[in-house]
Amino acid sequence: MNSLPLVFIFLILPTVLLSQVVNIPQVREVNGLVSRFEEQSGSIVPVQVGYRVAEDTLFFTDSDSELIISLPGKIVTRLGENTRVVLGPQKNNRYEVELQIGTVSALLDPNRKKMKVPAFAIRTINGVTEATGTFYAVTEYKGQTYTAVKKGKVKKKVVPPPKPNFSAYLKKATSAKSKPKFLFKK
Repeated sequence: MNSLPLVFIFLILPTVLLSQVVNIPQVREVNGLVSRFEEQSGSIVPVQVGYRVAEDTLFFTDSDSELIISLPGKIVTRLGENTRVVLGPQKNNRYEVELQIGTVSALLDPNRKKMKVPAFAIRTINGVTEATGTFYAVTEYKGQTYTAVKKGKVKKKVVPPPKPNFSAYLKKATSAKSKPKFLFKK
């Protein structure tokens, strides 16, 4: 009998599955009312400690609430009160938090191997802030983005505001439906 399939099942498969589970962000602490949008049911459900963020997920924190999520690569992020973010698994060797409103703080281990671990960034409407230091925070408030660095530095990549595009309006205004119709013929 060939024992190779049994060796694969009992020795290699658990290692592969464990590596897949280890590379997924996980909720470590929930204080107060913290919710997430569950796409399958289309409802908002409370977040539980131990929840694994296997797909892009929308998180909400209420006033006097906070959520702490650990990410692989010795990264911990905290969502402050009244915060709304989208967080997902690693993509292109990078973790990116999309901050819609509120405050996100990030603590990165200064002794981590920067070349071996994924990058971490926070995206807002105004641009992307990527950590090159160890502890920083980003706040999105009334369309303005604020960053603070406790230790280290952050790289900011500002995205210019979009230019107004009136072509759709002009097409609508000159379409056949919008042309005036005369009731009386000349």
